[in-house]
Amino acid sequence: MSSALHLAVTEPLAVAARRLLVIHNPVAGRRRRGFMGRVVDALRQGGADVAVVETTGPRDAERLAGLAAAGALTDGRIPDAVVASGGDGTINEVVNGLLAAPTSAPPALGLIPLGTANVLAAELDLPSGAADLARTLAGAAPRTIHAGRANGRLFTMMAGVGLDAHVVEGVDPAVKRRLGKGAYVLESLAQIARWPNPRYRVTVEDAAGRVRVHEVASCIVAKGHFYGGRFVCAPDARLDEGGFQVCLFEDGGRLAALGYGAALVTGRLGRRGGTKGGLGYRVVPAARVRIEGPVGDPVQGDGDTIARLPVDMETAAPFHVLAPPLRPVSRLP
Repeated sequence: MSSALHLAVTEPLAVAARRLLVIHNPVAGRRRRGFMGRVVDALRQGGADVAVVETTGPRDAERLAGLAAAGALTDGRIPDAVVASGGDGTINEVVNGLLAAPTSAPPALGLIPLGTANVLAAELDLPSGAADLARTLAGAAPRTIHAGRANGRLFTMMAGVGLDAHVVEGVDPAVKRRLGKGAYVLESLAQIARWPNPRYRVTVEDAAGRVRVHEVASCIVAKGHFYGGRFVCAPDARLDEGGFQVCLFEDGGRLAALGYGAALVTGRLGRRGGTKGGLGYRVVPAARVRIEGPVGDPVQGDGDTIARLPVDMETAAPFHVLAPPLRPVSRLP
């Protein structure tokens, strides 16, 4: 039986003190000021060797992660883990930097979640307290997960086209800093009001090589089951497996978009037949995905624009993340 991914916190493991390099985005986490410092203090008090560098602008976390993987930021010593301190966009940059480094065994990824949605942290079920998170970073055994790749760019949780990609691209960063998730609600309503209702052609190839083509209004290609925080789009998606769960929003128009949104926030979208009013929604497994539509339309990945249509997606090489042990469950709560 296919199962959703949950994780459980355990006691720290008895391991040698870790060398950690924290890449901190000072713009993220204004609502959680001081949290990163408390985590770092707890790590150091526990004996970990921690260095902190700050980003200075877009894509800087990616550059720093590449340098960190080669030991260039820690006097030639390669850290045991590179810790992304920021939101999902910062984490995405760090993953891209680590996996692009010229090494067959990049450092593990750690997280200090400071963003608006923190979707990967939710999927990994990381503890929310500074002391407990520090214990996870210091002692949890590295877990293997798989990223996706969209036109060469990596994403850890999801990539999407259609309404959600336009919302991600259109949201005002200043409003996002003030309102958090509320900025996405406002931008969603603005996008729906002027939505031109384009259609997208999604070509899905499964693990057996069978190909299916779907015509949809929007599409989300999921690596994990959470979306936009702790909303569920794809209950069977698993980070520890290759491939994707492809969420197909078949009906277009403003009313359909509002209906899908209502089903998402009320927890009915991820349940088979759970959309109200008979809206067409399916989730299909895939090993590879190609999406075509208006040329140049945005593709969002982990909450930022990462590509333009047309886009080809596949599973990237696995990597390690510091997180509690995997615990499969048959159904989501």
